[in-house]
Amino acid sequence: MKKLILLLFLVMSMGLVHAELEVDIPFDMDIIGDDFSVVGPYIYESDWITISNVGSTNETYTITCSFSEVPADWTASVCNELGLCYIPNMPSNIDINAGEFVLIHLLLGVNSTGGCGVNITLDDGDLTEPISLDFRFDTADNVSADEELIPALILGQNYPNPFNPSTTISYNLSTEELANASISIYNTKGQLIRTFNDLNTNGSIIWDGKDDNNNIVNSGVYFYKLNSIKSSKIRKMILIK
Repeated sequence: MKKLILLLFLVMSMGLVHAELEVDIPFDMDIIGDDFSVVGPYIYESDWITISNVGSTNETYTITCSFSEVPADWTASVCNELGLCYIPNMPSNIDINAGEFVLIHLLLGVNSTGGCGVNITLDDGDLTEPISLDFRFDTADNVSADEELIPALILGQNYPNPFNPSTTISYNLSTEELANASISIYNTKGQLIRTFNDLNTNGSIIWDGKDDNNNIVNSGVYFYKLNSIKSSKIRKMILIK
């Protein structure tokens, strides 16, 4: 049984910048999943990893995903916000316009006690060298009993979802985080639509489907991101009319 040492990057948030590409990982890269002996088979779905082109030119990057030590009865994928999953060990192109971003996340079908490794490598575009991201996932019953688990910042799924005309977004922040936190809403092109500052102690906001200029936005998929001084999380929602 492998003992993991959890490394905290800005308290469960990691940001990497290479050339004009920024990668935001809003969770610890050593992941402890649910206890398989307690909950049985389940699907683990990570929070969204944001890959942003912070430069001034449109770029085409490549993404290559690989997996190691995957138990025979598990499934493992890396997928984007459109639900498309990358073929393991095969480079795939991702086009990111200047000032925009794409989202990816890990999907693991857990069917036994165990763990696996996941590598995501980004290359080409304006990168002077590849970005290599190494993740480790283990079920809670596959780590030592003395492993200290660190609670994550909480961003709830909006309700209702899909919604029209408004939806409630719930969150949980400490008093320290609350003073500097915000929630930002983006469209699928990565364009900022609405920002909520001065979050309330009730732990929720209501989005009425309007942008910062009070214009009603179109139907479609949107992403909302909770930003605090210690961490960040992002989720997807759907507006229908």
